[in-house]
Amino acid sequence: MELKAHICNELYLFSMRVSLWVLFFSFFSCSFVQAQYASVELSSGGFSFVPAFTDENPNIIINAGTGSKGLFSAHMIGNIRMGSLNPRGFIFITRMKLIDKKLKLNIGTHLPAIQIDEDFQVDTFFAQEVTAAYPLSEKFSLSSLYIHGKGRNNDLEINLLAINGHYGFSNFSFVSQLYFLDLDQTYGVAETISYKLSNQFELKGFLNQTISSNDFRWTVGLNYHL
Repeated sequence: MELKAHICNELYLFSMRVSLWVLFFSFFSCSFVQAQYASVELSSGGFSFVPAFTDENPNIIINAGTGSKGLFSAHMIGNIRMGSLNPRGFIFITRMKLIDKKLKLNIGTHLPAIQIDEDFQVDTFFAQEVTAAYPLSEKFSLSSLYIHGKGRNNDLEINLLAINGHYGFSNFSFVSQLYFLDLDQTYGVAETISYKLSNQFELKGFLNQTISSNDFRWTVGLNYHL
């Protein structure tokens, strides 16, 4: 009976792997064909909208999307564990412009956001977002992000608010972030530094200090724009 249960479990995990990879490649292929942007990053950590949840293990981070020129846009962010090449998570985002002047205001849905642990336990989430951006000068702008997320097969529910400052000069880009999360009263500061090596390659560094838990994390990565 134990052997039968083990075989059934392995078959289940294998089917989950296949299903997730089919889902990923189907979306990525469609996005890439129509994409206005796509990139692959080899990073010492994994992406999260909540800096405190940044994965500390090496990840392959994939971004693709239709850009933001039209009224609607579609985006995908994928994280793959570099050690095992197993997926860690995918986020599929659809956004719509509400204001497209000097002040830019968008609303969006994350449908779905998927998280996969090492044992292929899958958690899915539905989220709504509101983003706003306003340039203060040619080199400096402010933006904000609000996300409300709720688990579809779990009890997690979060509200995230992030305020960002964007500064760029020469080949450098800096994004400073102050964020608040209502889960365990989490708050902190984060910094993303990018350096453009060429039209296709970019070095990225990320620092996060979660003030509420005194947790410090950092990652470095090499981004290739397709």
